[in-house]
Amino acid sequence: MKQLLLLVFLLLPLLLPLYVDAQGVPVHVQVILASKEPGGRTDPAIASLVKELRRDFAYSSYQLLQTQSGQVAPQRPFQVSIPGGRTLSISLLGTAGSRVDLQVITSGVNTKVNLQRGGPPFLVGGPPHGSGVLIIAISAR
Repeated sequence: MKQLLLLVFLLLPLLLPLYVDAQGVPVHVQVILASKEPGGRTDPAIASLVKELRRDFAYSSYQLLQTQSGQVAPQRPFQVSIPGGRTLSISLLGTAGSRVDLQVITSGVNTKVNLQRGGPPFLVGGPPHGSGVLIIAISAR
């Protein structure tokens, strides 16, 4: 009995990532309209992202258009319809501890990212929309 418990205790760290992958990983997507409109307004709903947005993108105005949350799991991507008739697809490639490997696909973008659960989001920018461009913030929980 003690040997079985010891074996389970030793194998648990190796098997846990497989269980987490099977259960899925919560993801959160925010779609932001960035523009160079005079006045430089920033939507208070994305105040936590302002520093990263201004560091990475040269726009004066940021408006949150959409927020969606879901799960990604092996063979089950999370898909979101975003403005402009586009689709964003997020696939789970794997997990390692608190790190999550995702594949992100949308108009003109097909990239792999490694995110820290609960850490800063991955920002994808560029698809034109209205008077500006869309910036998509993707985070893992």
